[in-house]
Amino acid sequence: MHSFGALILTASLALFSATALALPSTPCHADNVTTVLGETHEQAAGLARNLVKNTGVGTFMSIMNADKKDGALEGYPFGSMDYYVDDCDAPGTPLMLLSHLQVNVQNARTTNRVSLAIRKEGERSSPMADPRVTLLGHLAHLDPEQHARAEACFVAQHPEAKWWLPGNGFHDFKWYLLKIDAIYYVGGFGGIHYIGWIDVDTYYASIQDGFSETQKQQSFQQIFQ
Repeated sequence: MHSFGALILTASLALFSATALALPSTPCHADNVTTVLGETHEQAAGLARNLVKNTGVGTFMSIMNADKKDGALEGYPFGSMDYYVDDCDAPGTPLMLLSHLQVNVQNARTTNRVSLAIRKEGERSSPMADPRVTLLGHLAHLDPEQHARAEACFVAQHPEAKWWLPGNGFHDFKWYLLKIDAIYYVGGFGGIHYIGWIDVDTYYASIQDGFSETQKQQSFQQIFQ
C-alpha cells in the first residue's frame, strides 16, 4: 500500500511539473509583488541576494561606444566574464577590480549604464532550470579609505587576484562598485519559480538565505497533501 501511495505521489509530481511548464507566463512574471507556486517576491529577493553573495563570477555588460570599428558597433551590447565579490562593507553591492583597458570600462566612461548577469551552476541537469539574476546599474569608484578592506575581501574569494591588485605592477586596475538601479530574477522554469523584477530596497532588506531548497520542497509537498 505504501508503494502504491509513493507511485501516486510520483505520478502527481510528474503531472504537476508538466502542467507547470505549460502554464501561461502571466502568473509567474512579476512587475511588482506577485506570489507564485515556488516563491514570493520577498523570498525571491532573498534567493537573489544569496546567489550574488555565493557566486563571485558573472557576465559584465555595457553599451558599446563609438571608439571601436569606426563607430560601427556603437549602441551594441557587449559582455565578458569578470570576477566580483559581494562587497564586505556594503553587502549586496558587487565589488569589482577592473582595468581601464577593458572594453566594458571604456564603454562605461561614455555611457555609465552596465549590468552583471549571475547564475548558479551545476545543481540540475539543465542550466535553464538554474536560478539567475541580472543586476542593472552604474559603476562608481570606491573611496580610497576602503581600498585595504576591499583587497582583503576580494583576494579571500579570488586568491589569484593578488597579482593584479593596484600597486603590484598593474596600476591600471582600480576598484569599482556596481551601484544597483534595477534587478531581474529568474528562479527557474516559469509557473514553478518566481520570474520578474525585484524591488531594490526589498533585495537589500532580504535575509540572504531567502527561500531555501528545503523550503521549496516543503512547499511542493504541501500542494499534494
